[in-house]
Amino acid sequence: MTDLGDQGVLALKGIDSKRFLQGQSTSDTSQLDEHTSLPGAICNPKGRMLTSYQALEPVTDSVLLVMHRSLVDTTINNVGKYAAFFKTSLSNASDEYRLFGISGPDCEAALESCFDVKPTAINQIVISGDCLLLRIATQQLLVIVTTGAAEALWLKLTSTCTPTGISYWHLQSIQAGLAQVRAETFEQFVPQMFNLQATGAVNFKKGCYTGQEIVARMQYLGKLKRRTYRVIIDDSNPPDAGTEIYASETNKLVGSVLMAAPANEKNTEMLAVLHEEQADASSFVINGEAVKVSIAELPYPLTSS
Repeated sequence: MTDLGDQGVLALKGIDSKRFLQGQSTSDTSQLDEHTSLPGAICNPKGRMLTSYQALEPVTDSVLLVMHRSLVDTTINNVGKYAAFFKTSLSNASDEYRLFGISGPDCEAALESCFDVKPTAINQIVISGDCLLLRIATQQLLVIVTTGAAEALWLKLTSTCTPTGISYWHLQSIQAGLAQVRAETFEQFVPQMFNLQATGAVNFKKGCYTGQEIVARMQYLGKLKRRTYRVIIDDSNPPDAGTEIYASETNKLVGSVLMAAPANEKNTEMLAVLHEEQADASSFVINGEAVKVSIAELPYPLTSS
């Protein structure tokens, strides 16, 4: 169990909230309801991601976007100007909620003390009092609770869950292949470079949205040369998000770290955007040091659309 202090919440309120978001996001917000969450991204006109998110509609005409805390205000500043044309308002609700991550092979059993019903499908939501329980991966559940009820819930969960540092949650996200845009990677990548088309975060059948032409062209007409890979490096010190990756032989820039976490005393796992020709590399230069690397499997095919 992890206190996800690096996560924030952008709240949309008003009868046009989903219609407004439909014109800004890669996911089809018409599919949102109190039982169904949606992953997605918001792009600039060039198709580069301002943020990635998990969207929820806990009550009618109210949408919550869970995203990296560093991007909540930035996202509001970038898309809020369009909200004037809709009956909706945007606000930073990060202080109104606490987010806990429940992860690992026994994550469902660990929730027995607090939740009678648990989501079984990915993106399924269960509402219980002041809590929203959302499954985002096979071994990852997200708990969203109002700040006032958070301390009592945390104490109750500790009877069956072991508190862990945030790096453990990040490791689970890496192994699930779920990258997240943060301040260090703001406006650098199109959704497909994060494999979002493979995780259900891009709907190619919905109508227009900001950046849609670029995203669609990349899918149907372009040659995607960079993707997110799960990389294991022979170093126990995780590089920061945004750290550049260089080829050992040529010292050419070949990628960028999205997130990293220690896997054990000797190795670090990370998600990194790499040029495709680097998928069989055995070493990289990171932070000026040569490190041995191996490319690990992701739980989804990179060719998914």
